Amino acid sequence: MPNTPLRTRIRKERKALTAKQRAKFAFMASLHLPKLLPHLPKNAKIGLYLDDFGELPTAPILAFCQKHGFTPFLPITVQGKPLCFAPIVLPLAKTPLKRHRLGMKEPFAKHDISADKLDMIICPLVAVDKCGNRLGMGGGFYDRTFTHFHGVKVGWCYHFQVVENLTVNEWDKGVDMVITDKGVIRF
Repeated sequence: MPNTPLRTRIRKERKALTAKQRAKFAFMASLHLPKLLPHLPKNAKIGLYLDDFGELPTAPILAFCQKHGFTPFLPITVQGKPLCFAPIVLPLAKTPLKRHRLGMKEPFAKHDISADKLDMIICPLVAVDKCGNRLGMGGGFYDRTFTHFHGVKVGWCYHFQVVENLTVNEWDKGVDMVITDKGVIRF
């Protein structure tokens, strides 16, 4: 299936989920977060995102970071550039956030770091195939960021977002593993 209709279909499926269903799937996925521990140093810096568009809720990732003493970072977007990341304060309510022009929440950054300073990035996706190829929202932010990122790239999604194969372009960057409500898939 070409990526545009697939992107539309999966985004509709995500948005059709109730808050209760999303919370249940996020809890199920959170049971697999400890499988990330072997890939992380003691004081890991983890890039993640805040769910805003029907994605699998990321609150369990924040709780995981807090429990293990990891520092969570949120992306800051600048059109046409790789993402940079700003640390957030837990609980999240202590971090001042603003709405980006594309609709997602991002921190008011007093200082930020480049992605190469992170140990892991847990990224959103619309779909991922069985080879780890990732289909995002279409802005290319994570593709540009992953070009020079050498840490662990993790997708966080509902299991129905895992598809057989995707049409891949030369600029597309995949993930090393995906955590879903049904488990961890390594590529």
